[in-house]
Amino acid sequence: METKVRIKKKIVRIVLTLTAILLLKGLFAWSNRFGDFYFHRWYDWSSLAFRQVTGIVPFSIGDVIYTAWIIGGILYLLKLCYKLIRARWEALGFQLLRGVQFLLGAYLAFLVLWGFNYERNSLTSDTRIVTGTYNTQQLYHLSDTLLQLVNLEKANTGDTTGVMKTDTTGKPIFERAIAAYDAAAKTWPALRYKAPSIKPAMFGHWLNYPGVTGYLNPFTNEAQVNTTVPDVLLPFVSCHEIAHQIGYAPEEEANFVGYLAATSIPDSHFRYAANFDMFLYSVRQLARRDTTLARNIWKRALPGVKADYKAIMDFYEPYTGKVDAYSSLLYDRYLKANKQDKGIRSYSEVTGWLIAYFKL
Repeated sequence: METKVRIKKKIVRIVLTLTAILLLKGLFAWSNRFGDFYFHRWYDWSSLAFRQVTGIVPFSIGDVIYTAWIIGGILYLLKLCYKLIRARWEALGFQLLRGVQFLLGAYLAFLVLWGFNYERNSLTSDTRIVTGTYNTQQLYHLSDTLLQLVNLEKANTGDTTGVMKTDTTGKPIFERAIAAYDAAAKTWPALRYKAPSIKPAMFGHWLNYPGVTGYLNPFTNEAQVNTTVPDVLLPFVSCHEIAHQIGYAPEEEANFVGYLAATSIPDSHFRYAANFDMFLYSVRQLARRDTTLARNIWKRALPGVKADYKAIMDFYEPYTGKVDAYSSLLYDRYLKANKQDKGIRSYSEVTGWLIAYFKL
């Protein structure tokens, strides 16, 4: 009898949580004012509050939470198996409802704390840059422009033949990423980054299997960077994750904002890394349309640029397999569920913003 009462209470809580989710989604769909309140008041305040707390802790609070959830999930599945084997049907039903309630509660928290930023559409007004469709010729000119910048900044790092190494004579990568946003905010005030909270991911080695270079924890608003990857990736990944922190959820927007920030400081390593990353997106897009043009572009890259690309390929080769394929599929579905119709390929859609930025 007691279990039946508990089941009824769980069902009520599940219905209330589901109602709250649907109500919030409806408000975003029907009211622009509600969206403006979320983006410019609620999220600004809540994200700042979380970063002020998490920023003073040297390790990733979010990774600790995720670890606890994984352990809890394993114990939960063991409980389900035990009750199934013992044929304790009411207790099994109650445990299943507990799982549903937890998942719905986590999803509601995700939406409220960060997820609704996928509804945001302010990058054009924030940067005064208007993007649109583009043709193969524009894509070729973008790849050519970016390669010129890549070669220039590679030369400025002092090594045109070897792989990029993090500059250890200046400030650490994360501090320079923060400085990059300070510089970018002078031109684009919406990119102001207050109360920094950016940290190395705790499980970087394991993240290499699904190919994760960084991520934002939506529950703690910590930017996480996988610091085990090749050095050439670190500056831009740091700037990309900070872009997510300040509210740019779509991947192509986070890429573009990260690029604006990374190229706003006179740091050749940052400028090279950002242009290198954008060049790869651009030339891959070009290769899908015209492989000959893409190959001709690549031929003009400095030896050190090619060395950096090879270093990335060599680094990920041992990690490539079924885990990478399945995780890519899951992440693709996640992005599509959050209004990014092109899924993982949405990262490459930064090319449209770059073409508009360079006025090609």
